[in-house]
Amino acid sequence: MPATQISNGLSPLSEATSESSPGPSPKRHCLQGPPVATIEVATVGGVAARACEKCRASKRKCDKKLPYCDRCKRLNAKCHYVQDLSNNSNAQGTQFVIYQPRSLSHDALFRGAEPLEGITVSQILSLVSASTGPGHPQMDWRSAISTYFLCVHPWFAAVHPTLFERQVANMAATVDSPPRLDTPNSATNGHGDHPFPAFHSNGLHQTTPDWHLKGVALLVVAMYLNTRMRLTDEGEQPIFDETYRTVKRLLSSLLLPCAGDPEPGIEIVQCGALMALYEYGHGDIVTAYRTLSQTVVAARFMDVKPGQLAESGSDTLMLSVEEEQSGCLWWAMFILEQSIHQDEDAKSLPFLLETPTRNTLLPETPPMTPPPTGQDGNGNGFPISPPPSTRHLSTSVLVGTEKFGGFQLSAKTATLFHRAIRIDKKRGEQPGNMPLVAEYADLDGEIRKTTLTLLNETLDWESTLDCFAMLVSSLFILYLPYLPLLEHAVATTQSSHPHHHNHHRPSDPAPTAQDIVASNEEIKTALAALRFACQMSTDISCKLNADFGAAPRSPAQLCAPAGATCYFVISTFASLRRIFPAERARCEENIAEKFESLTLFSYRWGIAEKMMSQLEKKMRADRHHYLKHSRLAPPPYAICFDFTRR
Repeated sequence: MPATQISNGLSPLSEATSESSPGPSPKRHCLQGPPVATIEVATVGGVAARACEKCRASKRKCDKKLPYCDRCKRLNAKCHYVQDLSNNSNAQGTQFVIYQPRSLSHDALFRGAEPLEGITVSQILSLVSASTGPGHPQMDWRSAISTYFLCVHPWFAAVHPTLFERQVANMAATVDSPPRLDTPNSATNGHGDHPFPAFHSNGLHQTTPDWHLKGVALLVVAMYLNTRMRLTDEGEQPIFDETYRTVKRLLSSLLLPCAGDPEPGIEIVQCGALMALYEYGHGDIVTAYRTLSQTVVAARFMDVKPGQLAESGSDTLMLSVEEEQSGCLWWAMFILEQSIHQDEDAKSLPFLLETPTRNTLLPETPPMTPPPTGQDGNGNGFPISPPPSTRHLSTSVLVGTEKFGGFQLSAKTATLFHRAIRIDKKRGEQPGNMPLVAEYADLDGEIRKTTLTLLNETLDWESTLDCFAMLVSSLFILYLPYLPLLEHAVATTQSSHPHHHNHHRPSDPAPTAQDIVASNEEIKTALAALRFACQMSTDISCKLNADFGAAPRSPAQLCAPAGATCYFVISTFASLRRIFPAERARCEENIAEKFESLTLFSYRWGIAEKMMSQLEKKMRADRHHYLKHSRLAPPPYAICFDFTRR
């Protein structure tokens, strides 16, 4: 039987044209090494002698199907086989190599006039189930949406539920529909086997009907990524894996379109915000900043911005649902940016979003209500949103004087957080020139008053954990620079008053740390603020650790930014135990409490693990020393998404 070379088939992300299409010279090269054999036509549709290179590299089970295996097809990955040179033939007596003979311009991601051409909505959604670990039940994309709205949406409402419900209803209608056939408006590639959208004289082209639905599908996968558990009793989940990289690269092609490409929709900006959150939440601060910067640029072109209070000062104005969506998305990006800027890796980076004014409206997003049957009327399986209220609050409203919605409260505390970060950045431009504490006394007072108001009025403190984290972090950002000054003053005083005094020349006793604090009003105020912040954070940690240590619970609802606050607290207690030796035992106890909280957060978010590693290097300590009495353990995978235990 004559032998024929074949391509690696219709792998969705690397689709080769038919064999009759023009290509390189007949002496085609394999992706790995020179060609050593051919495939018989009879072999196509059979099985290969060994796993494909993709499965071998990933150490995953391969069904060895030809021309490409089911796993590569499911992952939208390039699939190719290489002959095992240690054997002379395969089980069917055929030596083979599957070629990838086409140039890069033939790849489906690069050749098309439209981004994501050749990729279907179903293929994008399949990334959710494809990344489920071995032995775990398949995750359905509808379940991923439900989990996102329960776990992430309350503190990061980048997606407006009312409009998203409509988008998902349209997308769900196409998922099980048959593939779209050729239309009169499409042109072929010259061989009649691959239709392409037709170009118009102005250089633009008509987008396919499901163009925006592909963006919605990509948004769904980004939602799913942000619901992942990093560590369970079954081991650590790969975070920056194939699913993440696939979504990120597809997103990049949409955020940075070519000339003539269709403009990205609002769902692409939402996806960018969620991907930046995912990268920040797992500790890659610089990459998160880069992703957010691209997203912010796209958002500006779409006029994504918060609402503004009318000149009359009326707070009963009506906003359209699209305006509400724009405001919620802008505030989600603003909140995330503040969390990024508090990290050491981002302190020198400029702000991406402007500072809100006193007339800037806080976001008004409908709260999510779980449907009675677990699914809404359309069977989408995620919470439904009640009608929004018409009450709009500006950033000038003080907490405690009005009733704030959940995300409104997050946005309000983020404005205080932003003011503290701006002071810190300005201070950093002039090394050694500490501003007087009196310059931000008003900000300090509002932060403390807001914190105490939340403690007194909040019944479910977990639902406001992100707010507490931003408020406490604001105090640390303002006052931590004063702590090294106190430590240096104490060390200088001790060195000038050695312990082995000359008995014939009695000297004055060395000033204590308490004496230095009492004599310096700046340091006195800073130390009081730091002690207040440490006490607030430690009290919350005690409650958090006790709740999760008493019985297995899912940490899926813990917010990513809260872990960074633990880093500030531990650093502060580490300094206080050196400055005030009499407080060493209490400081050690509090450090252990915060390490336990970081361990709990590390089950959910990788940034907590990064914080612990940095603290071990900074303090030259072993976390296990502080965790030796901890009862925490990685949660069972079976309960990670069982929210009835909460």
